[in-house]
Amino acid sequence: MWPRRRLVLITLIVSANTLAEKGKSGEVPCIDDNKFYRNPNAPSHSIWSPTECAKYFLCLDNEVFEFKCSQGLLFDVSRQICDFKINVDNCDVTSDAQPAKPLLKNGQCEEESLACGDGTCLPALYFCDGSVDCHDGSDEGWCDMRSNINAAPICDTQKCQLPNCWCSEDGTRIPGNLTALTIPQMITITFEDAVNADNFELYTKIFTDDRKNPNGCPIKGTFYISHQYTNYRDVQYLWNTGHEIAAHSVTHRGPEEWWSKNATIEDWFDEMVGIANIIKKYAAVRIGDIKGVRAPFLQVGWNRQFLMMLEFGFVYDSSIVAPFSDPPFWPYTLDYRLPHPCVHAGQFCPTRSYPDIWELPLNQLLANGYMCSTVDSCPSNLSGEEIYKMLMLNFKRHYLTNRAPFGLHFHASWFRNPLYFFAFNKFVDDLLQLDDVFFVTSHQVVEWMRKPTPTSEIEKLAPWQCAKRHFEPYETACDLPNNCKLPSKVLKSYRYLHTCFECPKQYPWLRNEFGIE
Repeated sequence: MWPRRRLVLITLIVSANTLAEKGKSGEVPCIDDNKFYRNPNAPSHSIWSPTECAKYFLCLDNEVFEFKCSQGLLFDVSRQICDFKINVDNCDVTSDAQPAKPLLKNGQCEEESLACGDGTCLPALYFCDGSVDCHDGSDEGWCDMRSNINAAPICDTQKCQLPNCWCSEDGTRIPGNLTALTIPQMITITFEDAVNADNFELYTKIFTDDRKNPNGCPIKGTFYISHQYTNYRDVQYLWNTGHEIAAHSVTHRGPEEWWSKNATIEDWFDEMVGIANIIKKYAAVRIGDIKGVRAPFLQVGWNRQFLMMLEFGFVYDSSIVAPFSDPPFWPYTLDYRLPHPCVHAGQFCPTRSYPDIWELPLNQLLANGYMCSTVDSCPSNLSGEEIYKMLMLNFKRHYLTNRAPFGLHFHASWFRNPLYFFAFNKFVDDLLQLDDVFFVTSHQVVEWMRKPTPTSEIEKLAPWQCAKRHFEPYETACDLPNNCKLPSKVLKSYRYLHTCFECPKQYPWLRNEFGIE
């Protein structure tokens, strides 16, 4: 049980974030299958009404929690999302149909094998690995923590030791047996999607040379890059100036739930390894520097995503939204079970063990009574003063408790409101007056986790220092990139690619990262 569990749902439809109300329900029975469902006792005359069809429920630890889609949206029980009325045709369906259940140890299979629902024996490791192997699909149909025979174990602090493993019973413990007052408060500023002329100037205004951490190093951010419309010369410049470049997919395709429900292991490879290859080819970023992943729309890809990460060698993911918690959650490795429930709409968190992979969860923000996983998903009607107060309030929830890393996650369009830009700048400048607050990259957080270091000894933590890095001539961003107008057989149109390197024959895409004709 998670003693600090506070459930909240952020439903994603198209590209807008819509908040759902949360509350306990005493009249709805518990259907404990780790999925959202409708009230099976709803009056038959009302099940197709917009009010009733917008409601849905989740049962955790025998407690039933009620949610409601935003106005104008209905709940699709099959796809587990809120959508427009025209797209929802199952208001009369209580819950998503369950697949066949595996027999597992039926006495007929060899010691290291398990039985599918039809009795077919397969290696035990095939069950809940993200790829359907049983003819009836039973090896992938019962994979929640209680049903998955290969589920990650509960945290064992005696076995899980730094630098390569970290867990704690409730996820809020400070690493290294240090106390809050002796450690730095880490803040990460992250951006998602394309880097181009629409936002590059904004980034240069936020990350100025005069904004320095207490150790004298300039503040840095993390950019999760998606391919379309990205100017790779600008990405190269950001990398040259010390920012972190991470993977966010090639296509950033929709619908949103495709990433969590439909994307195969091969799809995750094509998307994340694909964008890493494109960034290396057209921005010269060293492949070893691309260490992190964020799933599009924060739609975590269950075990399939993390198996891809393990096989390719990604170091961390930062896609899982943690429930609101005070104190907040620290990052953890995926050797053991998540220290919190997976409650964000559409998220299918990993259930198996993935040693050495770090998770940097998104601790939700509190904004005028709403919970939001990214700053730009918070209510958009706040004034500049309210934005400043919101940022400071959430900062203090970290700084004055366990000092878990404080993540500020954005899409650049949020800054188009000049009042928000002013409020954010004031917030950053005010915090830089403190001698124990550091604005660092996501991977620098991982490096600190691996070697917890008191603020007084931070000069001994090499990854946080700012010695000038040597770049080969071809690795240094040019002044005037090539503006390549390229055909795309897949997109059936022309696309522009901005790069300091030679133009390819085709627009780079899935399974053709180098644009070979």
